[in-house]
Amino acid sequence: MHVQFLKYFVDPTTREPLRLEHESQSGDIIESGYLVSSTNRYPIIRGVPRFVESINYSKSFGWQWKEWPRVQFEAENIGKPMEGHTRRMWERIVGYHECSLDLAGQAIVDIGCGPGRFIDIARSRGAKVIGLDYSNAVEVAHENFIHDPDVCIIQANALQMPIKSGSVDGAYTIGVLHHTPDPEAGVKEAYRVLASGKWFSICVYGKGGYYDFPTVQAWRRLFNLLGQFMGHTPPLIYTYFTVYLFRPIARLFPTLGKAIRLVFPFVNLPDKNWSLLDTFDSITPSYQSAHESYEVFSWLKRSGFHEIEPTNWGFTSFSCVKNTSGESLIQT
Repeated sequence: MHVQFLKYFVDPTTREPLRLEHESQSGDIIESGYLVSSTNRYPIIRGVPRFVESINYSKSFGWQWKEWPRVQFEAENIGKPMEGHTRRMWERIVGYHECSLDLAGQAIVDIGCGPGRFIDIARSRGAKVIGLDYSNAVEVAHENFIHDPDVCIIQANALQMPIKSGSVDGAYTIGVLHHTPDPEAGVKEAYRVLASGKWFSICVYGKGGYYDFPTVQAWRRLFNLLGQFMGHTPPLIYTYFTVYLFRPIARLFPTLGKAIRLVFPFVNLPDKNWSLLDTFDSITPSYQSAHESYEVFSWLKRSGFHEIEPTNWGFTSFSCVKNTSGESLIQT
């Protein structure tokens, strides 16, 4: 963690400023130490501030991103079927296209960063990025950006962020808040940390989509139950079985593939490794909700955002701006 990011952090429980103690540094890079308030101490371990316990409901994500750390990065997909997908996804959800969004010098929060594929896109626009994740994916993200002083990875709760109120220039959360027990609380937190007049973008799973299939939810509940005794082995076997056996059939015979997926759901993408990753991702989370457009709009409106506009990635993708008065319509 570069020292430039210290000014953004507060105690997530009390919102007090934090002081750095017992640190080990290499130049401006903090490798270890503690961030301390009057009541709490948060360790910095291998360059990553840890504001939550590592064992939590997001453990499946920590495992999957160690298994597939860079599959979805742009640089790994040049000349492959999914080339450009991550960039297009970020641009459409954020609501800007081509090179129209210059983030040079802006402090941006990636809420639920995983291994950092969208951090990579934001950095290409010149942003300084705080990548926040609840899971041990922070280990992978830190390695992916270990030589970039303008990226800071933190392990923290998106529903109680350790970031100073009104301190950042933008934030986005892509495919994340539906994996928490209270997505609207995450929207409220995004509003809190943004400076007045700054932007926020969100995308969550929509009702009726693949991730809302009854069989996806049924398999997910089964694997969560089995996971208490057998870890990630059952969903991993299922993932490789369905993708290697049924994906070729589905690509040759789409109608038959749709019928198979009603019972044995899997993600059918042009790239096999993306299919493996996204199938495992769909059947393992502890929380996985799906939402209507009006729900997401209501979260944003009640939190105080204005200029709320749908963006081009399904019906549950929006961009908006924190109102200039900085006052939320919800008590926080």
